[in-house]
Amino acid sequence: MDRNLQFLAPLNGINEKRLRYFYTVMMFGSMRKAADILNIEQSAMSRQIQLFEAELKIQLFKRKGRHIIPTDAAYLVLEYFKENKNRENELFDSLFQLQSSQLGKVNLVSSESYMQHMIYDVLRHVHHKYPNLEIQLELMSGNHVVRHIVDSLAHMGLAYNPPFHADISTIAHKVEPFILAVPSSHPLAELKRSVCLSEISAYKFALMPVGHGFRQLLDSEMGRLQVSLNIGLTTNSIYALKNYVVAGHGISAMRYADIADAIKDGQAVSLTIDSELCNTAQTQLMVRKNMHLSESNHLLIERIRSSFNLT
Repeated sequence: MDRNLQFLAPLNGINEKRLRYFYTVMMFGSMRKAADILNIEQSAMSRQIQLFEAELKIQLFKRKGRHIIPTDAAYLVLEYFKENKNRENELFDSLFQLQSSQLGKVNLVSSESYMQHMIYDVLRHVHHKYPNLEIQLELMSGNHVVRHIVDSLAHMGLAYNPPFHADISTIAHKVEPFILAVPSSHPLAELKRSVCLSEISAYKFALMPVGHGFRQLLDSEMGRLQVSLNIGLTTNSIYALKNYVVAGHGISAMRYADIADAIKDGQAVSLTIDSELCNTAQTQLMVRKNMHLSESNHLLIERIRSSFNLT
């Protein structure tokens, strides 16, 4: 990339709304996907990017058929966006230290699996001790949790089986085996042994989309065994996966904690998967490497460690 590339910035500053649209397009590599995420029409997204290019007086994307390719200028703008987010986070951290009223803000990203415990336990304790602390919680796939931390859009993230990234530091974790969840009336429910994924191809299966930790585990194991699943449902909701099983539509795979209440009520049964990879999967609490952790960050980290029994 040409670091000496010059362009004329507008005198009234960069439009923050269009900058956020631009970042979303860069993150997902697609106008359509970015528009879906931001809940706007694709034509409106394309128009905003065109206006942003006109504002900066330089082309940010090259169109090649249905695909878009970022230009060198796009990477410079992306770097500007990341630096601004870093400075914003540092400002909130500094204000937290400065304000005697304990005012502060922490950006946390997480997989959906942890939401209920996060709301009922973590936030209850944190708000009791620091009533003025603002927590921004966003739910997303494991891949996007990692991406948000690396891009300084979040102070920390909690995810199941997240992908490795050289700029990420795992500061706490817990082994949580990836188990098979089946309806209590299902033929597999009678088994008293571990199940190999090659045995379940005849049964309807519900799974997460690509990019989620659950899906990465399944894809790795199915690839190793060279077998395929009989997919009945693909959803990004752990609530939907659990209820697919409880309703008797088919089987799925998840953490034991995700289906524990249904097992207790006799609606589902958990089976161990005959796989070292599945049995050693982890919940991980992550931050960006070399990140300065403020008092507010430390407070939330310690509460998450305690609430989720992470070490």
